Amino acid sequence: MSFADLPPKTRPYAPPRNAALPAFCTPRVLLITLLLGFGVALLLAIAPGVAEDRWVRLGTTAWFVAWVALITTGVLCSLQKPLCRLALPWLLLVVMAVLLAATALISVLAYQTLTRLGWNPLERQAEFLLHSQAIALVVGGMGIWIFSLHWAKTRRMTAQTKAELDALHARIRPHFLFNSLNTVAALIETDPSAAEAAVLDLSSVFRAALHAGDASTLNEELDLSQRYLALEHWRLGARLVVDWVLPSTPLPPITVPILTLQPLIENAVRYAVERSAAPCTIRIECLVGMQAVSVLIENPLINEPKAAVPEGNGISLQNIRDRLALMFGDRASLRAGIIEDKFRVKLVLPLDGGGAP
Repeated sequence: MSFADLPPKTRPYAPPRNAALPAFCTPRVLLITLLLGFGVALLLAIAPGVAEDRWVRLGTTAWFVAWVALITTGVLCSLQKPLCRLALPWLLLVVMAVLLAATALISVLAYQTLTRLGWNPLERQAEFLLHSQAIALVVGGMGIWIFSLHWAKTRRMTAQTKAELDALHARIRPHFLFNSLNTVAALIETDPSAAEAAVLDLSSVFRAALHAGDASTLNEELDLSQRYLALEHWRLGARLVVDWVLPSTPLPPITVPILTLQPLIENAVRYAVERSAAPCTIRIECLVGMQAVSVLIENPLINEPKAAVPEGNGISLQNIRDRLALMFGDRASLRAGIIEDKFRVKLVLPLDGGGAP
């Protein structure tokens, strides 16, 4: 299966006007929200002056807080697409309004249900509702403030990662360019058509490098990787053996950060094929599952003195992880390690596409 006939196309990744809400709608943050809610329930249960049994109060308060948290996050996450278009001050007002509305709904239901079960309230329903709203207002304000601090830190890390990525692409390792140009020069006299194809492959690779802040599809990343390997094959000859294991059906249109696969494959070429005097096989396998697509890149380990280790193109595994986290959150992963005397990189991408909704 070949991706060479796919038209190269890059599209800038356009994040929503406010990406804080999608970052909130993740299982990790939801779990933290429930744990903080339980902490509030525990604090209210052990507060001095509580008349009823503290364990009973802890149970009812935890039930109350859990339902308020679930309803609030459910409403916000289900409406995140239109809400993301709001400016941050309006978004915060909507979040607080939804929280107060959910608190009022659960307060009325809890008051009526407990009174029917024999609970003797010390205050009327209006007072109970007012006190619940006041607690929700204070706790919600503190929660928004804490999440704002977390989001501000995330934005700073995002800006730092982008700056590092721009700096890395501003100084792409020149040896690859020189080697490719030498290869083209050697092919001009022996095989002009191959030289023309090599120039086109080289332009595709550097076009992707110049659009480092953009996004592409998984198909386009595979196509770019094949063009890169075609260039390296002219230089390395029989030493470079590539074993492609791709599905027979078309891959889903998953959006990924540009230059996600090619640096991983380049690392395999640099640290395996270039060190080996014998033919060296790089295995690239793509697996389509029910919820995610996995890409495996495997190369043999070649021992060589540290001083002779070639420099890569500067795009580290951690850099790729950071860019995946910015686009997918915790739904994508990149793992690397040694398995049975081979170095394996596993990239997992969710099937529901990339980017913030």
